[in-house]
Amino acid sequence: MMEWVDWSNALERAAGWLDDIHWQISRGGQLHAALESLFRGLTLLHRKWDREEWTRFCLEVVRTHPLRELIHQCPYTRHGFDKPRGYAGDAVLIDYLYKELRSSGTTQLGKDIYHFLWRQSGPRSVRERRELLAQELDALAERVHKPRVLSVACGHLREAEHSRAVAEGRIGQLIAFDQDPLSLEVVERQHPGKLVQPVRGSVRSILLGKASFPDMDFVYSAGLYDYLSESVAARLTRLLFGMLRPGGRLLVANFAVRTPDAGFLEAFMDWSLIYRDENQVRAFASEIEPAQLANVEMFRDSVQNVIYMVLTRR
Repeated sequence: MMEWVDWSNALERAAGWLDDIHWQISRGGQLHAALESLFRGLTLLHRKWDREEWTRFCLEVVRTHPLRELIHQCPYTRHGFDKPRGYAGDAVLIDYLYKELRSSGTTQLGKDIYHFLWRQSGPRSVRERRELLAQELDALAERVHKPRVLSVACGHLREAEHSRAVAEGRIGQLIAFDQDPLSLEVVERQHPGKLVQPVRGSVRSILLGKASFPDMDFVYSAGLYDYLSESVAARLTRLLFGMLRPGGRLLVANFAVRTPDAGFLEAFMDWSLIYRDENQVRAFASEIEPAQLANVEMFRDSVQNVIYMVLTRR
């Protein structure tokens, strides 16, 4: 497949490849087959080319190609590219990956592209992440009476809507911490009352010691670390771990190297994550005193896209 990847005129050939896909979609051909070819091809190019070649392809070929406007009829893809909140991966975008939209006020082509993307492994991992966090909340409430929980970069806190413990009031306090006031407004509407407490703040405020939440039973951040440098991730992990009570648990997550969606996200949505392997995720805990660690657990989700690390405080 795509034997021209290593040729000297690879960028020119890549433009021709996009021409073929554009023609196939424009004439109402086999949309699923065309999107499969696009998705698989972008995965291959992203893995095969060095960063400079890949970036040139995204900026010089994809951004100027008429195929981009066709793909951007998909509301999820367009939202990711436009970044109306001013940053990538906002909570509205993530909501597109949860309950599949049936009426999105867009063209039929846009809906069809969206439904194709919704079924890819990356969105499946995002939905699985929500369920895993809801299960963690429920299990915590079984172990600890009225536990205190902190969600960092909470977004719309959709996992809480899937938690029996939250619905039944068996969580003592759930602090929903996020930089985006619009996301926190959604959280407040979804969870009136005192159980869920929205708090506005940034990672920087935690790093500077301006935001701290002591005596936590569970702290988690499942969609943030993909954007952090190694040094910031390690420092943040140490500070979050320090907020735990003895026996408390910190859960962090990061999308893994070779996640197949990466090529499409970067080329058509201008959405870049920092993909890591297990050793790199384990390094998040490098600033924690080993004597404070009772246990370190690492695992991947069912489709092998997301690496989870759970640290238990002694």
